[in-house]
Amino acid sequence: MKYRKLIGKYLTQKSNNNVQIALALVAGLAAGAVISVLFAPDSGAGTRGKIAGKAKNLRYGFQDKYNLLKEKVFGVEAIEEDIVEHEVPHFRQKIEKKRKSDVKEILDDAYKNGQVQEGQG
Repeated sequence: MKYRKLIGKYLTQKSNNNVQIALALVAGLAAGAVISVLFAPDSGAGTRGKIAGKAKNLRYGFQDKYNLLKEKVFGVEAIEEDIVEHEVPHFRQKIEKKRKSDVKEILDDAYKNGQVQEGQG
């Protein structure tokens, strides 16, 4: 029965060590996470999907709060510039149009160099 004395002695000592408290907190969180995954009603893919969905909602929530704060500090123009720069960058680049004669020249050169055979393309 020495272990009862040992455990009792350890439990009666008051510890002010922050490292022990943090370690106990992390261990408790890890144990809770493992238990919650083991007893989850959904499959792994379903659980991961729910976690991803919640994370995305949290991200959009923070983004909305950030935009509201930015609007109050800098005005609406700053948000509009931010949207144009980050949300629709593909509209900013321009595509160079080629004439049909240029395309025909490229194909003729490819045929002459043996890159394209008769009947391909």
